Amino acid sequence: MGSGDEKLSQFFRNTERYHKWAAFVLLVIYLFLNNSINAASDWTELSRDANNSTALWEPYLWEYSSALATALLVVPLIFSIRKLDTYSFGIRIWLLWHFAFASLFSIAHVTLMVTFRELCYLLSDKEYNFGPLAREFFYEYRKDIWGYITLITFYYIIMFSYRRLIGEASVLREHDADEQLHGAGGTTLSSTLPDNLLVKKLNREFLVKLSDVYWIEASGNYINLHTLKSTFPLRYTMKQFCENAGDKGFIRVHRSYAIQCTFINNIAFEESGDGTAVLLDGTKVAISRRYKEDLKARLTPSLS
Repeated sequence: MGSGDEKLSQFFRNTERYHKWAAFVLLVIYLFLNNSINAASDWTELSRDANNSTALWEPYLWEYSSALATALLVVPLIFSIRKLDTYSFGIRIWLLWHFAFASLFSIAHVTLMVTFRELCYLLSDKEYNFGPLAREFFYEYRKDIWGYITLITFYYIIMFSYRRLIGEASVLREHDADEQLHGAGGTTLSSTLPDNLLVKKLNREFLVKLSDVYWIEASGNYINLHTLKSTFPLRYTMKQFCENAGDKGFIRVHRSYAIQCTFINNIAFEESGDGTAVLLDGTKVAISRRYKEDLKARLTPSLS
């Protein structure tokens, strides 16, 4: 990998906390630019009619109300998709869930869009008429379904590209590991992770030692492996990882977090039972009271 690619990859890792906001801002900019073009096209068509009574601001209100409604719905929609991806479904069930999401998205989009228009028309001397509900909703529904398909397609493409850019980890000899996990006839067997994980970053592959991982964070159907310098996504569930990496020093301390015991600097608990673990690099990781006793039992032998 060239130095330019490495610098870009490092930049993405260093600015990871801002990526969600940046993606949202870019989406909003795209929506309003796209709908501005649509509004201008609508006005051009309307102005060709000699009997046109539509004001210039109306097509812009129509398009911007749609863009605003979409922008407001994107955050809960992406959250729902990420939640869906934490479960393992067959393709049919997965498609049915997305069809349900798309339908709910369309209903909410039309409701918000029409509400915004009605409110704005109250400030003018004109009246807004959405038209026959069944016909107009079906028209909007078809557009929303296609918009949903486009949105999630770009979402999965971007997430795949993003993981390859920052470096996606995988278990060495993955087919062998899968056989160990499921065994003959599909029986689940105990297994452990290897000492090293293979990281694929663009056109380069290298190894990451599990002993260099400070803490683990759940992220959809991935977990993020946090080392001192980098963060690598691994397609693994938190439960699976903690079961298979327990002998590597990792212990689960929260529904979404696990830590490497050897990197703990200090731990503080609150009266509620929740707590915070401060790692050697200064990172603070939340501890849930649900996992408090397991953590204490794990650390007690090393403290005696």
